[in-house]
Amino acid sequence: MTELDVETKLKLYMLVVNRYKDLISEKEEQSITELRNRISPYNDFIRELRKRLSEGHDIEADFLSVVQKFILYIRKVKNFEFLFNFWMKFEEIDEIGAAPVMDQALLLTSLLRSIDAKDPRVYITKSERIYITFEHNGDKYLVIPETGSLLVGNDVKNVFDNDKPAYSFSDLVYENYEE
Repeated sequence: MTELDVETKLKLYMLVVNRYKDLISEKEEQSITELRNRISPYNDFIRELRKRLSEGHDIEADFLSVVQKFILYIRKVKNFEFLFNFWMKFEEIDEIGAAPVMDQALLLTSLLRSIDAKDPRVYITKSERIYITFEHNGDKYLVIPETGSLLVGNDVKNVFDNDKPAYSFSDLVYENYEE
């Protein structure tokens, strides 16, 4: 049997994925409740990742430094989107170094919850952009998962003034702004 070259294998895998993308989407569909359940500060992997990323820091004293380490970690994860639903486990994201933006947002929100950040949430806007917010010392912060950008104060307000939220959630809360 002749071994296939990488390009031919990729074409065959693409053929299979394209043929079954509707079935994959159906099997991968997740409700808001299921997405909320994926955010967990108690997940063993999240605990280990928090420990790894915050090593050498006192989380209370160096809170924003630890958050910056989390954001740097997320920034290193390559973004991709399929034309169908596909979810990744946090361990898979860590191993592969790539993930859909929503999975990155769920991971970062879990990390924020693991250090007791105040009110961390995933926001989905009317234009379907994804953001993560949290509060610290009376300021509201916003993370753009695709770029790892961190905004604070009026910049957060400006983002939501220009792109209205449709809904937000964490494992603890769900809020729909379109009702």
